[in-house]
Amino acid sequence: MLAALAALTIGCGQAAEEVVLQGPTMGTYYRVRVVAEAGDREAIRGLVEERLEAVDRAMSTYREDSEISRFNRLAAGESLVFSEETWAVLDLAWQVREDSGGAFDPTVGPLVDAWGFGAPGRDAEPTPVADDRLAEMRSAIGAIELLSEERRVLKLEDGAALDLSAIAKGWATDRVSEALSHAGFANHLVEVGGEVRTAGHSPAGDAWRIAIERPPVRVTNPTPGDPATATEDATHSGLQKVLPFTDGSLATSGDYRNYWERDGVRYSHTIDPRTGRPVEHSLASASVFHESCAVADAYATALMVLGPEEGLRWADQNDIAALLLVSRGDSLEELPSGAFHDWFGPAE
Repeated sequence: MLAALAALTIGCGQAAEEVVLQGPTMGTYYRVRVVAEAGDREAIRGLVEERLEAVDRAMSTYREDSEISRFNRLAAGESLVFSEETWAVLDLAWQVREDSGGAFDPTVGPLVDAWGFGAPGRDAEPTPVADDRLAEMRSAIGAIELLSEERRVLKLEDGAALDLSAIAKGWATDRVSEALSHAGFANHLVEVGGEVRTAGHSPAGDAWRIAIERPPVRVTNPTPGDPATATEDATHSGLQKVLPFTDGSLATSGDYRNYWERDGVRYSHTIDPRTGRPVEHSLASASVFHESCAVADAYATALMVLGPEEGLRWADQNDIAALLLVSRGDSLEELPSGAFHDWFGPAE
């Protein structure tokens, strides 16, 4: 599941010299801001794109030669030994699966495809998945075995497949940031598909300022002059909250850009691996602050599956700094976890 929100950057004050790069990667885009001299531009570009290409080459489900694609072509009973990097991502994803009670699952990809949100469904008219097919597909969810000593993954069911898209962008963001730091570029911001990691300070010499986008309100029977409608209209910028921080990561997942409707029913791209169906709750987006962008990426997806009540409870139980934006009638409500409150203060 792809993150639905773009994290925006806002600068202020007198800026130092800065290199800004952007381009396509991993089916989305990257954007990098580095406090550096103009002469360093091509060296930075080479470093950034080398790390992004390495992650994409190993984990893409769109590349037939990737490790993930090669595993997905195996039959039940066959296995594949993964590289250290891909294994590290898969191991982390599997840990989040356990911690979230299955709300996050790197084997959910076939269900995402079946509901029309993966590559196979992009050119077709999506339709609800029949109950008998859904039951058959659910038997393959989680049907792999991780053999840690060999970095080997065993496929237990023919329909089992891996999809790391809900964590790979965050992982790539981390790897690019670490590479920049190791090369001596201590002050930078890296964004891959809306997932952001910062280090050091902005060109203005202060903390980086990262904005969480405001999801559109799901208006139902709006009434002129109603306070909720007025609140919505007042947010012309499209920004819900601006967070100043450095040496940290922010990842956001949401359901308001990728969905389809049939016979008055809205089908979200966020699929609950535990039921095999799109979520139906009122959570519009979930943002997570963490030192690791990969962890923040996976946690944000898990929270979107869990929903507002269960998600907030899970975040508080696990000391996760999360901000949930919930549709309440014709308005949005902020639900910050305790850890988010500690970092950034109370909801405004």
